[in-house]
Amino acid sequence: MQVSFGEAIRLATVQVMEADSGAFVYGEGINDPGGFFGTTVGLIDQFGEDRCFDVPNSEECLTGFAVGASLLGAHPLFVNLRADFLLLAMNQIVNHAAKWPTMSGGQCNVPIVIRAIVGREWGQAAQHSGAYHALFAHVPGIDVLVPSTVKNAAGLLISAFQSERPSIMFESKLLYTLNDDLSLPIQPLPIGKGEIVREGTDLTMIAVSEQVHFAGQVADDLAKKGIQAEVLDLQCVQPIDSELIIESVAKTRRVAVFDIGWTGFGLSSEVARIVCESGAGPLRSRMISSGQERQHTPASCFREYEHYPLLDKVVTQLVESMG
Repeated sequence: MQVSFGEAIRLATVQVMEADSGAFVYGEGINDPGGFFGTTVGLIDQFGEDRCFDVPNSEECLTGFAVGASLLGAHPLFVNLRADFLLLAMNQIVNHAAKWPTMSGGQCNVPIVIRAIVGREWGQAAQHSGAYHALFAHVPGIDVLVPSTVKNAAGLLISAFQSERPSIMFESKLLYTLNDDLSLPIQPLPIGKGEIVREGTDLTMIAVSEQVHFAGQVADDLAKKGIQAEVLDLQCVQPIDSELIIESVAKTRRVAVFDIGWTGFGLSSEVARIVCESGAGPLRSRMISSGQERQHTPASCFREYEHYPLLDKVVTQLVESMG
């Protein structure tokens, strides 16, 4: 059946909550009529206030609540309104959720799932547009998911619920109206496995989240110029599918990274490390990084437009780099 990205997440949540009586969902404004872009609509009617409830604004407290509940055997899903607000819960995520399994000698697991929305367009500005997936991927013990499609949003959420590890799923606001087919029951997708979404021989383009679709547009334009680009959708940045990256780059010997975050100290850096350490062979042209301008997101819609990668500029940059 045809569903939106947001509806796919809702259906995955319902499927898990029906199968697991210990699963519950909470967040700030979670029961508002819009239901977090359609992802939580109707959950309170189906499962009641004990398993779907609104909470006050206190991210560190709310994340600590999830850690404690998971240590007692529950499977909490904390829906965080914006990824930026996770920074208020760094102590709970980094020092507790990520570390308890190690500090307990493997006796304790922390199977929490956190959903975080990355804002973009209509004036989301600096405190609602942060994409901090690379920051959390740096911390051992946390799985970091960055879905790009209806299918992998639903499948990865199912897998995150089934995992015994803490997971954070970063969702781009631009994707919620994306529509595609989804079969029920939803099948889990392996965490840490990417896929080739477009075959090519001249250039490897590695992308996450909504940038997978942008990379596809770039590939279309490059094809008109006789350049066949291969597009990889990583789906996760921790664990990252190093094998997929290495195999593709060894074939094309050219690489470009399309990220939803800032280019410095992020996904591009990790891809460069993987490629350089793999011994896949020297690149034929310089690596290109596409992402947010290295400044905070402006509120002005005109300035915001130029803050993010522009199709013509990226295509020109890639063509020029290839000589």
